[in-house]
Amino acid sequence: MNKKVSLLLIMLLLIMAGCDLANSFNQTSPEETDPNATDSETAVATSTPATDTTPDIAIPSTPITDTRPSLRVWLPPEIAIPTDAGAAVLNAQLATFRNNNPDLDLTIEQKSVSGQSGILNYLRTGRAVAPDILPDLVAIPIDQLGLAQSEELVYPLGGLIETSLLEDLYPAALNLVLEENQVGGYPFVLTGLPHLAYNSRVVTDTISSSWQLFAEQPYSFVFPANGIAGSKLGLQLYLAAGGTLVNDAGQQALQLQPLTAALEQLLIAENLGLILDQSSNYVTLQETWPLLQAGTASVALTNSEQFLQQRDADGVFQATAVPGLDRQLTPLVSGWAWAISTADPTQRELAAALLNALIESQNLGEWSYASGYLPARQAAFMFWPDDDSYKAFASGQLSQASPLPISPGSNLMTILNNAVFDVITLTKSPQTAAEEAVAALQQ
Repeated sequence: MNKKVSLLLIMLLLIMAGCDLANSFNQTSPEETDPNATDSETAVATSTPATDTTPDIAIPSTPITDTRPSLRVWLPPEIAIPTDAGAAVLNAQLATFRNNNPDLDLTIEQKSVSGQSGILNYLRTGRAVAPDILPDLVAIPIDQLGLAQSEELVYPLGGLIETSLLEDLYPAALNLVLEENQVGGYPFVLTGLPHLAYNSRVVTDTISSSWQLFAEQPYSFVFPANGIAGSKLGLQLYLAAGGTLVNDAGQQALQLQPLTAALEQLLIAENLGLILDQSSNYVTLQETWPLLQAGTASVALTNSEQFLQQRDADGVFQATAVPGLDRQLTPLVSGWAWAISTADPTQRELAAALLNALIESQNLGEWSYASGYLPARQAAFMFWPDDDSYKAFASGQLSQASPLPISPGSNLMTILNNAVFDVITLTKSPQTAAEEAVAALQQ
């Protein structure tokens, strides 16, 4: 490559990175409908915290030199500033790490998850033209981890994490990052845990774990039947009915009988008047929660991020598992992982040092609680308040959870959403909707 062209590219990339730094304080989370938004149906509410609570995105106070070791970290705003309290806790933990490592230059930069200025795109571009500005440690959605690893943008952790820290993960968390006996990253929070929220002043009896019995209870239930959450509910019911997502040839496929059985559960609830008619109008969980708050619905489908953000101090809104065919449905979750993005042995050790500090049980517990996320480590829950009733419920659900097997933005999820919507609106029978879904996936 011509030296002038190469230099120009490097300068351009540096300018782009600088622009990201300048704008980092005003970035917000992706919307729920963004298929790249970590699977979670509701994005964690982000705010623009005051400067003193924002993770230190500034250039280190001591100029980086060739003789001082340095460590660069990229954070999406969903992790850097999920809440004012979360930003303050993270900032304090980074300050402690700096104080404990006074000879290390630590640089923290915000990068978005998706788009041309997203983490993966920057990693791809930077390898060729400006490797010196690339990070050593990144926080990325777990559904991007496999792709990043296959392109050698991040590297397996190898022996950089103690075995005990892996053993302390919830099973779903470890399964999300484990591939061919290699750990591609360390999952630190789990997201999108689906469950029901109910008004305890209206719902005084236990909500049944059987969908049939739930449908017969005198409640009103709302969920976004025309969005990702509706697809996910359909997927959970389908898997509970014994459905699989691949055929004998290893190709993505749906099975007619289990899908019909799953859709029949929704029709039962619709015919018995459990499901509010408004459900077919909604795409996001944000749209349906106000109906629970207003008393229009007594039960609503929600997830962990929304519940932690919206729950009231008086405990009027309580959480319970989503009923299934004969028992509660298996929760499906995704999450965020720390990944090491340098092949240099020295830098890998430095990155691992910060990683281990951030996932230490008290640090992770305090940060996750302040940020409105569920920790992927079981020991981290010990540092949530003991009087938090959601703590025991969420931990129990995470113990039973499975990884979300497909991307929220996949064609299969769109097909499932169409089937759920058609049944809820009584446009098609469960049999017809299932037949069309199976056929659509084969095209």
